[in-house]
Amino acid sequence: MASDYQEIKQKTIGLKYAINGLIFAFKNEINMRVHILFTVSVIILGFVFRVSFTEWVLLFLTFGLVLSSEVFNTAVEMLLDYLAPEWHPKVGIIKDLTAGGVLVASGIALVIGSIIFIPKLLALFL
Repeated sequence: MASDYQEIKQKTIGLKYAINGLIFAFKNEINMRVHILFTVSVIILGFVFRVSFTEWVLLFLTFGLVLSSEVFNTAVEMLLDYLAPEWHPKVGIIKDLTAGGVLVASGIALVIGSIIFIPKLLALFL
């Protein structure tokens, strides 16, 4: 029984750290706040346009992709700033690569959102 308690305690602590990381990213990264603003906006639009179950699944997958990418980008940037506080061209390239990953994820989200919402908007106006 004691091992069950330890396992639950460890999972709870791990969850606490994960939530702390998300809170840190939200408080300290403007891009994270922008992504969350877009996420909330798309969720509202989803209710307004009554998207289907499959469309919700696709939207939430893209939310997860973009927000996760932004968290990983933030982590890599902070790690590199800690390990190499002075400017180095390789550090700059690594930061550009992780930012590029966020850009790709955001671009995919834009395409998926357009596929879902443009026909609904056209039907509203035509």
